[in-house]
Amino acid sequence: MTKLLQNINFGETLKYYRNLKGYSQIDVASKMQLFGSDISSGTYSKIERGERNIYFDDFIILKLVLEFEYNDFFKEYENNILSKYKEI
Repeated sequence: MTKLLQNINFGETLKYYRNLKGYSQIDVASKMQLFGSDISSGTYSKIERGERNIYFDDFIILKLVLEFEYNDFFKEYENNILSKYKEI
């Protein structure tokens, strides 16, 4: 499986969308398991805290559970890259 690299902003964004849905970390892990993930609430907690990477398939499942858009996570990074290389 491919891992999706993350940082603390990634985890904060996950927490934001989890809180919008009113879910606990246990709720998120349980709902992810319904989509075939074997993630535990402890592992999910580590992902939110930026202590663990997330597998790409689990990220896709999180999108389904928390109902966010991929752009919500990657637009900031894209803008940072573009601002560094405007000359290209």
